[in-house]
Amino acid sequence: MVVYNELVAITAGAGLIGFAWFLTRLIGGLRIDSEGWAGFFGVTGVLLLALGLHTTITWPFGGDGFEYANIAFGQPAAGFGALLLFAAVYLWRHRALFAADVDPARRAALDALKPVAVFVGALGLGMAALAITFVRFQLGAAPPQEPISGRFGHLPLLEALFLGGLWGVIALGALLFAVAQLADRPSLLRWAARAWTVGGVVLLLFGAMNFYTHIGMYYNIAHGTSHLW
Repeated sequence: MVVYNELVAITAGAGLIGFAWFLTRLIGGLRIDSEGWAGFFGVTGVLLLALGLHTTITWPFGGDGFEYANIAFGQPAAGFGALLLFAAVYLWRHRALFAADVDPARRAALDALKPVAVFVGALGLGMAALAITFVRFQLGAAPPQEPISGRFGHLPLLEALFLGGLWGVIALGALLFAVAQLADRPSLLRWAARAWTVGGVVLLLFGAMNFYTHIGMYYNIAHGTSHLW
């Protein structure tokens, strides 16, 4: 089974942190380096869209009831990647606007994000449903061959609560962003940014850990070892 959820996780985590940072600067009236941010959103967006679409279409996670991972990981990644690419294109095309006065650029960017908020809210609803699904069906338990996470595999509710909580925090940020934009309640944007910062940091660290634990799992399977750390 060839998977790449490690790269998806750290890229999505970085994308969430980056967009939360960008949003905080935007609503704070700080100057935006549109070319730098366009590059960041472009790199993260391309990776997430490509890998998310591939996961969504080909279902590389398979067997032993693990097929749900294709839905839980691939589809949100594809949607988020497309949104990041939108941000990249917008910021690149409006370089002159962001290089001039801060306030007109800020107002224009927030206005441009209003229609996007519909899809952000839709993704938030999907992530909320996935959060409930993780807990309801106790999904996500690591196999015993996987170091660190596998030590808690006999407690499936533990990892289900972790993943459900993580997806739930990200969903909360998306729903707050949608309400803030569509109901004209800009004060909620800061709370959306905070939720995405927390979710992004946890997701990034979790994905980075999985580079170690997943390689350790394959090593244990291939060599018949039982490294737990």
